[in-house]
Amino acid sequence: MRPFLATAVLAASATIGTALTPAAASGPGSAATDHPAALGSPAAHDYAAPDTVSELGFPTTISHRGGADVYPEESMEGFTASARDGFLPEMDIQFLADGTPVLIHDDTADRTLNGVSGPVRELSRQEWDSATIKHPTGGPEAATVTLDELLDELGGEVVLVPEIKPGATSAEVDRVLDEFDDRGLADSLIVQSFDFSAAKTIADRGYTSLYLMGSTLPKESPSEIKDAGIDWVGPSKNLPTNTMRKLDKAGFHVAPYTLPTAKDGHRLPGWIDGFFTDDAWSD
Repeated sequence: MRPFLATAVLAASATIGTALTPAAASGPGSAATDHPAALGSPAAHDYAAPDTVSELGFPTTISHRGGADVYPEESMEGFTASARDGFLPEMDIQFLADGTPVLIHDDTADRTLNGVSGPVRELSRQEWDSATIKHPTGGPEAATVTLDELLDELGGEVVLVPEIKPGATSAEVDRVLDEFDDRGLADSLIVQSFDFSAAKTIADRGYTSLYLMGSTLPKESPSEIKDAGIDWVGPSKNLPTNTMRKLDKAGFHVAPYTLPTAKDGHRLPGWIDGFFTDDAWSD
């Protein structure tokens, strides 16, 4: 695994002023504690996030893109800081020209990366490795991350919430799930997709599946989604609350996206089981 950028590591320990305690990380009204440990410190791998889905507390805080308003988006610094402070790291899976799964939200590199541009699917592995991730507030940049590098660092250590992005072929979906199988990660992943067929495949392969949807309900009925083995749904925060409540009553874990801060998430109704936020630390 490529080393983190040293300057980004130093910045990571200085960026966050407060962190949630493990006991407080899963619920509202939590108190701030000391600065999180810097990467490479003795406590760097003392992750407060649960390591299996069965251990989740509700509402669970999902650190969207590794805390994209606080750390470089989809960086190892953001993922590990999220895990260390009790939040579930969330990330997006795209593919390079050679098929390597990498972690980036957009189809193109330009918004979040420096040193490369254009469609992610046209980038070589060498170009990916040479690029850096922009910092949301102008701080030091971070190294790009492949799926393998993430799993080497955090696989099985904490619950991860990867999204297989729209446009992935069925073969690519299977390739990612095969990688999870090889590492024995079925108990420690919530795997997401906006594509119903992919979400069903995820469930069929034995993974906790989260079906993402927009500000209106998808064409599939709640019973169809439930019959597909899907346990979680991720609606836009703009889906009306009474409609989200119907999904809750249908037996789903409901986790809306994307709240600006954890404070916003903790204002949600008590029947919400999780939420995605770009800043899990501001409570």
